[in-house]
Amino acid sequence: MLSRMVLERSVVQWGHQMVSAVDGEAARVVLQTQNVDVCILDWDMPRMTGIELCKWLKSSESKTVPYVIMLTSNCRPEDVKAGYEAGADDYIVKPGDLKYLRRKITAVAEKVCPEQTERQKASGTADAGLTPLDIHLSNARLLRRSES
Repeated sequence: MLSRMVLERSVVQWGHQMVSAVDGEAARVVLQTQNVDVCILDWDMPRMTGIELCKWLKSSESKTVPYVIMLTSNCRPEDVKAGYEAGADDYIVKPGDLKYLRRKITAVAEKVCPEQTERQKASGTADAGLTPLDIHLSNARLLRRSES
């Protein structure tokens, strides 16, 4: 619980907007109706596990599939393999390194919103090149891209 709160606070401080869902099934509904750039999934979510949600995301017919980061305490080699086989783009074992996570989110931000990132860097308003992204956090917290 504490690590989740630290993660949420950190991501918001990095300049992202958050939308929440109570479980994996509710997250799937949100993902069907909103543009999401990054999903940070916990393996052990109620009603739909992170692995199930990741498989669903990667098999969906949506044009834009989010970058998926599996953030979980499941650290056995076979768990990591299962995460990647389900379609995760990255796998971070809890307690995760926030600096590494921030670098990953920054890299996605630069790919998703390059013009906005460049404008922010030029104006001096960028925080290490970060822009508001859609991010799905463990237990189905979501961050949405600003409509600009």
